[in-house]
Amino acid sequence: MSKQKGHLTSVKSKRSMKALLTMLLTVSMIFSWLPQAQASVDPVIHIGEVSGKPGDIVEVPVSYDSKGSEFSFYHSELSFAYDSGVLELVEGDEVVNRQAYENYQGVSLTEDTSAPGYISVIMTTQNFIQESTALYSLHFKIKETAAADTSSVTLHAGALVEEYDPFQVTAENGQVTVLPDVKPVGNAVVYIGSAQGKAGDKVTLSVDTVSLDQPIGSYGVRLKFNPAALQVTDVTGNRTGIQHNVNNETGSLIVGWSDENGGLNPIPASDNPQMLFKIEFMIASSAAAGEYPVQFAYETLLEHFTVTDPNGIEMNKQAVSGDITVVGGPVTPTTPTTPTTPSNPGSSSSGSTSGGSSTPSTPASTSEKITVNVTNERNTNAVVSETIIERTTGADGRKKDEVNLTAEQTSRAIESLKKAGSNIARIMIPDEKDEVTELNVKLPAKSTALMADEKMNLYIETDNASLQLSPNSLQGLVSDIFFHFVPIKDAAGREVVKQRIQKDPLIVKQSTNTAEFRLVGRPMTIETNMSSRPVTVVLPIRDTGLTQKELDKLQVFIEHSDGTKELVKGKIVKFNGTDQPGIEFEITKFSTFSIILMNGSNSSAYVQGYADGTFRPNQAVQRAEMAALLSRVLPSDSDEATLSSSYRDMPVAEWAREAITKATAAGYMRGNASGDFLPVRSITRAEMAVIIERILKIQESAADVNSEATEATTALPSEATDITLHWAREAVQRVLVTGVMSVSQDGAFRPNDAVTRAEAVTLLNRLMKIEPNLSVDSRWKDVSGDHWAYGAIQAASQN
Repeated sequence: MSKQKGHLTSVKSKRSMKALLTMLLTVSMIFSWLPQAQASVDPVIHIGEVSGKPGDIVEVPVSYDSKGSEFSFYHSELSFAYDSGVLELVEGDEVVNRQAYENYQGVSLTEDTSAPGYISVIMTTQNFIQESTALYSLHFKIKETAAADTSSVTLHAGALVEEYDPFQVTAENGQVTVLPDVKPVGNAVVYIGSAQGKAGDKVTLSVDTVSLDQPIGSYGVRLKFNPAALQVTDVTGNRTGIQHNVNNETGSLIVGWSDENGGLNPIPASDNPQMLFKIEFMIASSAAAGEYPVQFAYETLLEHFTVTDPNGIEMNKQAVSGDITVVGGPVTPTTPTTPTTPSNPGSSSSGSTSGGSSTPSTPASTSEKITVNVTNERNTNAVVSETIIERTTGADGRKKDEVNLTAEQTSRAIESLKKAGSNIARIMIPDEKDEVTELNVKLPAKSTALMADEKMNLYIETDNASLQLSPNSLQGLVSDIFFHFVPIKDAAGREVVKQRIQKDPLIVKQSTNTAEFRLVGRPMTIETNMSSRPVTVVLPIRDTGLTQKELDKLQVFIEHSDGTKELVKGKIVKFNGTDQPGIEFEITKFSTFSIILMNGSNSSAYVQGYADGTFRPNQAVQRAEMAALLSRVLPSDSDEATLSSSYRDMPVAEWAREAITKATAAGYMRGNASGDFLPVRSITRAEMAVIIERILKIQESAADVNSEATEATTALPSEATDITLHWAREAVQRVLVTGVMSVSQDGAFRPNDAVTRAEAVTLLNRLMKIEPNLSVDSRWKDVSGDHWAYGAIQAASQN
């Protein structure tokens, strides 16, 4: 019985188990048709990817990706690791574009950079962060020594605090791609000094380089001089390896040097004068009084004038010749002489000996001293000091003026200016008979330092041109400064300049009628050793028959000494306070200036290339350069704006101060919350999108822009695959709708990539509705007809 009972129990158990399995199978089949719950994914910190060349400054974005979770936090502690051999943090500006400020109030942010190769950033907000958002960017400079490769930026440690307990967050790491560095062609000005002495003296000329923006690895020059009056006795320098070959019969001297360490010990880049070598001359005992030039023999031929960088690449060069002035008359070999002080800083003279060959006597030059007033107003009753013009009439009848504003004269002027409550010192240099062929104005370093320290402006006013030097331009000058004025007065010289300008590619007329082009007044050549500092130039408009409409069309054609050309639209003002009109403009490098009138011309050229004939389309555009481009192509009523003066880092880009002022005042560009403009940092595509959006808002009605913005937000979220969490997402989407900017074939916008020169002109052309110029004659040797931006570059660099 028990056995049977056990059997029945076993059967029941099997039946129950079978029923249970059947029920579970049914339930599973039912629930298999229901939506499945997604597995929870932890949020992450996303580190972006950017690229740049050695020396570039890049921003690596850091953002929070919620991954669809409901996690929220108010406090984050993130530590990032990077390769300090490739990247270095931008000191004082390590964390930029703090996007969290825009969306969350009461943000506090601190960073710790004490450990090499790491940066820790602590951020706290009053409101909880619940959704994906950009946080901030890490500001790196790619080291000059970095090789082309990728360098990771990783999350070393990270915690997000929701209430009390920290959540240890992971990251999607980023990287900085170091692109191959293409060094720009360097620029060098080689300057031969001046000296003076008596017949029979030994004098020394210094051959210097100024405005050197890249190191020199080698140089070679051929100079010529008058062998009847001058004989080379020695050539010296402060570097080993200088070689020279002199022929005193023909008046030829060749000097060469190359770095014996193969470019490892070059002559360093500097704005200050650096001596290349010195030449000791013996003045012939029979030399007549007068000026004897020491010149570059063939400055346009490489075999006679070459300057290379440490890599052996030829640099852009400018040659400035010098001279030796012989004072007094010829002397006999036994007549003793006294060393004289050289007229040019850096040159020297030594004890005298006799010698030299005989030369026929020529009429001696004469000199006179003219006292001129330094005033604070343009009248004789506002004198604050005096200075001397030394006017020399050469044997050929040509008159030269030389003015040297000494430190004593400057100090006296400053004291009087303070008492008068003025900050402008004017030197008015007269030429009533219009007989002076050239003018040299020398400003000793002590004089410019006094003017800068006391915040004084210096105006040099002549009948042919006036210069206005601000305290900022004079600040920090450690060497004496000269300005060399040469007006082109003769008709033949003006005709040569006119023909040269008329044939220049920058001047393209709408018809072949030459009457549409006109050279107004005298071309003016101004040379200086003060480079990369803004100076306001005012040229007189001598033509009295111009209508107001014609005055408004006047432009200044500038032939820079480095080979580049520029067409500038100046401002019509009163010349030197008189009723005569003048045209005012700002410049940072000097050469030949010509006022031109082009009736019916439609100039659209707003970008320049380089002296070597290249455009460099793939070179990144700096923020200062973008401000300059915007100021040329877009309207601005900011002539009197002074917003740029508030930027702490403006001294880095003095040359672009006016352009940055205009771009800021017009609302196109802005600085950061720290008061910096960051002029030398490459501008990113995201920043460019923001600028374009601002311009479009100014150009169009707010209603149109808002409607476009709505379309962009709803229509384009999936088209740009890499801006979902980016701080400039909305601006990018709005600009994409307009068609001014676009995404790549893979759907990426590349917001953190630097804008290249080719991209910049393409975008600005679209904004200005400038059609591509597909002419077959390429303006630049590195932009061929099959380049993707060929038409845009042609249109931007030609009229």
